[in-house]
Amino acid sequence: MRAALRPPVSRRTACCAGMAAVAALLGACSSLRAPATSGSGSDAGSGSAWAGARVVRDGRLVVRGTVGTDRLRTVAAETRAAIARVREVWGTSVLSGRVVIEVPRDRAEFRARGGSAEGGAQIAATTTPDDRVVLAPAVFSAVTAQGRVVVLTHELTHLALHQATLTGVARWIIEGSAEYTAYHASRLGLAQLAPEVATAVRAGRAPTGPPADSDFTARPAAAYQEAFVWCRFLAHRFGQARFVAFVRAADARAPAAFATTFGVGPGALRAAYTQFLRTRLGSAGTDGR
Repeated sequence: MRAALRPPVSRRTACCAGMAAVAALLGACSSLRAPATSGSGSDAGSGSAWAGARVVRDGRLVVRGTVGTDRLRTVAAETRAAIARVREVWGTSVLSGRVVIEVPRDRAEFRARGGSAEGGAQIAATTTPDDRVVLAPAVFSAVTAQGRVVVLTHELTHLALHQATLTGVARWIIEGSAEYTAYHASRLGLAQLAPEVATAVRAGRAPTGPPADSDFTARPAAAYQEAFVWCRFLAHRFGQARFVAFVRAADARAPAAFATTFGVGPGALRAAYTQFLRTRLGSAGTDGR
C-alpha cells in the first residue's frame, strides 16, 4: 500500500534569518555565467503543461515561467550557484539529472503550480513531490539576489536528497539539513543567521535540542533556526562527513540512525549543546560560527 506523501516542503522568506543578513550573504551571484538557450512553450517533462510559459535551458537545467526571459535567465544563473553549494556538502553526484525551476508571475499561479499554501506570503519557494522547485513572487520583492541563492540552495537540497516525499522522518532533519546547506558557505556569524535563537539564549531560554515537528507550525521562524543551529552543532562536534552520513541514514529510515551514527542519543548531548550555544551566542558581542 502506497504511503501518503508529506506536504510539499517549502522555504519561508521569514526564515532567511532576516533580510539584512541575507543581503550580506556571500555574493556568488556576481560571477554567475549566463544560461545557454531560451524559448517558449510548455517544455515536456515534470509538471503539467503550462500555457504561456517561457523556457530557459542550460544543459539539464530547465527554468520556465510566465515572467520575462531576463528574469528566467537570472534565476538560471542563481540556480547554478545553488547547485554548486549543494554539491559542496552532499557530493558532486547529486543533482546530475534534470532540474526544473518554475517562476510563476503571481501568488495564484504559484499555488496552481504546486506552491504551498502553508505560511501564506511568507513562503519563498516549494519543492513539489514530482521534483519541481516553484519560486514564489516574494523571492523577487522581499529577498535579495544573494538571498535567492540561499532559498534555491535550501530547496535544491530537498531535491538532491529526495526529501519532498519523505514520511516518518523528523522535520528538523529535513529542514535542518537544507538550512545547514543553504548557509554552509556563509561568512556570517551564527547570531546573524539565527537571531531568534541568539535572543533566546541571551534571555536564558536556550533550546536543549532540536525542535519538534509541531514547532514548525506553531513558531516556524524559530523552528527553522533551531533546526539549523542544532545541525550546525552536530557537524561541528562530529564532523560534516558524519553529519551527512546521519542525514542520509535518517532519510532512508535506518533504525536508530542518530545513535548509530553519533554513538549517543540527542539527550546525552544536552550539556554539550548548551555550552555550544553559550560560547557562540551567549552575549551580544559573541557571533561565532
